[in-house]
Amino acid sequence: MPGHVLVVGGTGMLSGLVEALAGDGGRLSLLSRHASQHPDGFDCDYHDEAGFRAALEAAVLRHGPIDLAVAWFHTLKIAAPRVLAQQVRGRMFQVLGSATADPAHPHRLASAAAVADGLVDCRLRQVVLGFQVVGDGSRWLTNDEISAGVLEAVRSDRLLSVIGQVEPWSARP
Repeated sequence: MPGHVLVVGGTGMLSGLVEALAGDGGRLSLLSRHASQHPDGFDCDYHDEAGFRAALEAAVLRHGPIDLAVAWFHTLKIAAPRVLAQQVRGRMFQVLGSATADPAHPHRLASAAAVADGLVDCRLRQVVLGFQVVGDGSRWLTNDEISAGVLEAVRSDRLLSVIGQVEPWSARP
């Protein structure tokens, strides 16, 4: 892994990813509401732009420029995704909910990518969370499946990765 890896939202469904990245030996920062549980965690709420900026700046001050970012924001209708993208000097993996793949809204993936528009240092990658079809039904992905899938996306460095499946859309839980 590159020098400074920063994960936004890594205390919940991405906690397994954080553990794996911590084992890679790089400098790791974690930003979330409960990040101080981690040795290099910075508590913040990404809905609070000033607080998010302060936590991000503290992480950069401690570990240097961000070479790799993995970010799960429940919404992109806030400043935090763009604020993060402006700080990334390498790859940024944007973890997106399954609604991004809704065929009734084909613009969502491109709209999500707009957080990196015009930023030459930020190389955006997108990871869409899907679901699993099991027997006669379907289910959402588990935290372990999500962490493993995002880790695979980071290691394979694809522009777009889908964890699980998003088709047929009518099969989602």
